[in-house]
Amino acid sequence: MRWPLGVGRIRHMSSSAATGVFEVQEFRDHGRVDIRSAMDPVSLQADPLRKAGFKQALASAVQRATVGVFTHDVEVSLVWFVEESRRYRTHLVADLDNVMKPLLDAVTGADGIMIDDNQIQSIRASWTTPGPRSGFELQFTALMRDEYVSREGLSFVEFSADRCYLLPGVDRAVQSEFVGAYRAALEAYGRMLDEGIAESDARGVLPLARPFPRARLGRFRVLHHTAF
Repeated sequence: MRWPLGVGRIRHMSSSAATGVFEVQEFRDHGRVDIRSAMDPVSLQADPLRKAGFKQALASAVQRATVGVFTHDVEVSLVWFVEESRRYRTHLVADLDNVMKPLLDAVTGADGIMIDDNQIQSIRASWTTPGPRSGFELQFTALMRDEYVSREGLSFVEFSADRCYLLPGVDRAVQSEFVGAYRAALEAYGRMLDEGIAESDARGVLPLARPFPRARLGRFRVLHHTAF
């Protein structure tokens, strides 16, 4: 299911903010968020206090500089600018795989740009010599740009523990229309399975909206479908 025109959409082109050590820019019409910093990303194995401070600062910067959230699959790209001598000749520089998790955790959740980090469909991570700058550049891109919507007022409707669907931040009557459409699609899917239709074929009637497991929704507001 796509959002109807004007519901839950982000209509402005872009916004940006430099917040402390992080510069965050949101390209709303393109479904993209860029983050730049002159400091090194923190490692998953770093001191817990240092790691928590980094994640909190990045989360706050993203919250203040963005209004949107990715609702489906996301591509992530990281470029880390680090001197070759540090990379090769010391033990003080973290491995690429260890710096990804703190970055992703910091931008995920009710105040972030992702609902859950299992939305990540692909990751590209590299390091390069710094040239005119040091630090890192991190980019998040929706695989389909209309799958980046305003996070204000968003909630979810639960049909089962493994099927919760996004509801836009609109009035209750419009949300009820969304719930009715989701319900009809799920009922049709169930009937097709009962009739012996292959699951791969029956899946074609399911909503285009991505389902989320209830356990992954954390601080998001989740309503049971019987409330509508």
